Amino acid sequence: MANNRINRYIGAITLGTVLLAVPGCTDTWDDHYYGNGSTSGTTVTLWEQIKSNPNYSRFAEIAQNAKYYKDNTHSVAYTYDSVLNSGQVNTVWVPDNDALTDAEYQKWLGMCTSGSAADGYNVQQQFLGNHIALWRHNISEEEVDTVKMINGKNLEFVKSKTPGKSSLEGILLGEYNIPAVNGVMHVIKGIAPFHYNFYEYLKFTEPQTKLGQYVVGKDTTYFNQSASIEGLPNEDGNPTYVDSVYRTSNRLFETTRYLPADGTDTWQMYDKGFGARINNEDSVFVMLLPTDEAWDAAYEKLKLSYNYATAYDDKSKGDLNVTNAAIKDQNADSLQKMSLEMDMVAPLVFNIHKQPKRGGSEMWTLDMFKEYKGEGCEYLLNTYGDTLRAVGDWKPSDLFNVEPKDMSNGIAYEVTSWNFPKEYYTPDVEVEIEGTGIFYNKDGNKYKVGPNSKKYTFSNDAYREITDKYGKVSNNNFYHLDATGPTSAPKAEIKITGNNPNAYVPNADVMSGIYDVQLVVVPRWYMEIVNGSDIDFLDDEKADSAAAVNKYKFRTCISYNDGSAKDKTSSWVTSTYDGLKVDTITVAENHKFRYSYKNMRFSYPTLVFEGQTGKNDAKNGFVYDIVIDKIILKRTGDLEPSDL
Repeated sequence: MANNRINRYIGAITLGTVLLAVPGCTDTWDDHYYGNGSTSGTTVTLWEQIKSNPNYSRFAEIAQNAKYYKDNTHSVAYTYDSVLNSGQVNTVWVPDNDALTDAEYQKWLGMCTSGSAADGYNVQQQFLGNHIALWRHNISEEEVDTVKMINGKNLEFVKSKTPGKSSLEGILLGEYNIPAVNGVMHVIKGIAPFHYNFYEYLKFTEPQTKLGQYVVGKDTTYFNQSASIEGLPNEDGNPTYVDSVYRTSNRLFETTRYLPADGTDTWQMYDKGFGARINNEDSVFVMLLPTDEAWDAAYEKLKLSYNYATAYDDKSKGDLNVTNAAIKDQNADSLQKMSLEMDMVAPLVFNIHKQPKRGGSEMWTLDMFKEYKGEGCEYLLNTYGDTLRAVGDWKPSDLFNVEPKDMSNGIAYEVTSWNFPKEYYTPDVEVEIEGTGIFYNKDGNKYKVGPNSKKYTFSNDAYREITDKYGKVSNNNFYHLDATGPTSAPKAEIKITGNNPNAYVPNADVMSGIYDVQLVVVPRWYMEIVNGSDIDFLDDEKADSAAAVNKYKFRTCISYNDGSAKDKTSSWVTSTYDGLKVDTITVAENHKFRYSYKNMRFSYPTLVFEGQTGKNDAKNGFVYDIVIDKIILKRTGDLEPSDL
């Protein structure tokens, strides 16, 4: 008879699965909860059907010894014979004894009794859970159904009343529609193949790669108080639990940037991941799985660009009237390892449904991706948000240079070489000047800008004739640094950390390496256009006249880490601008940043700006204010070990 004492418990622990399960067209809600349907008058349970037939003794013995697991570390007191003897309605595809070889039988049985939580969980997920589904799945007509098993896998169930034609994931059925009071049983002539999802593959295959160790190392188990059953309080009045429920999640899945749940703000780096649930059976991913050989080669190739200092200037306050704190006693090797490894892992996953249409019209499928590997797309988009476009001779399809391996939720490419272009890891840094990245103190003497400093929206398309002739502005805006008085030039300090969404890698940071530093300036009369000027600037004479009285003179230096807790400044460089066209002015050539800022939360270099127009300059057409578009750091080279 049905074991009703665990019905409530089984219902609770399978709730998440029940919510995900979608009944087939022949199943009903009552069928699930009340056992209605084709029982042919039987009064025996699924377990009693299995146990009564010696042809299923091997499956029965495994079920009798396999505990039910809530997650990969926490089992309950019940074994699968109790589950199949309960009021929970299930369909079981039972392998007969001939389907299980001696080696397979001993393997699964040994894993049940090994005492290892991982082994017990794998028996549930890879074997028993791969042969049991919620609801009744009878064969009543010719159809192909997709069945969600209790391990979460979606298996193809071919239904046919013709003997020898029905199958589960390609494995033929013998007998079928064997009734039970709590479900239905089919006999399968083999073992239903278990398909790893990406997470399972990285976690359970041996030997684990460095990638697997990294991913699994982000598992975090939480106590779920609301789902636990509370008992009597202890002697101190604190609650105890007769059943403690835990939830295990992985920090790489939830979001792309993570800080500890307690809200502490002491981490110097975010812990970022790929922002994709690679354990989700209902998603379709393409993922690169680097071998240890590829991992080590990438680390060696990139490590000079991830050289960290033991102290940094903390600029998190964003106000130069506040003394910046020094971030001291940092472990430079640990910062390098953390930053580099998470940058290697974050770009590895691609959601097939979020790729641009191939050839502008056709959505990607896995079969298409296997054939073309991204060819025909303008770019590929990974789940971290990076846009991978062709660069020189490199194209995105170069990443996928091995035969794919099928997973339950996509395809994997186990690559033996690291084929991301180096420019992906050491991109140019583009900083949009939009006000939020400008530090100044309105009441101070050191840094000050005028009260009308603000961002202007300027449509390149709306003023196409002007911009075709005199230059476009980035992201359809520019910033006006207003003069502080009739004869006083502005002074400011500007963050150098990437915020340009059109950059090769979003939010690119300055790394250890060599850069040219450039400032993009904008004709001052672009403001007049936005403000509704009726001057015809397409007239060369009028444009030249406007430029002649709107020239800029300024000086800049770079504030950067040179190994001490307080930043060093480079030599001042004075520049002038003729006022006519959008222009890119190099303010520092081949500047060496010895220490990386990649992924640092509180530290970054800055560009210090001071207007240099004096009274005599003003007589010659120079203005005190300035209009700027962005800062660009062009990567010009890598450091040598001797530079560090």
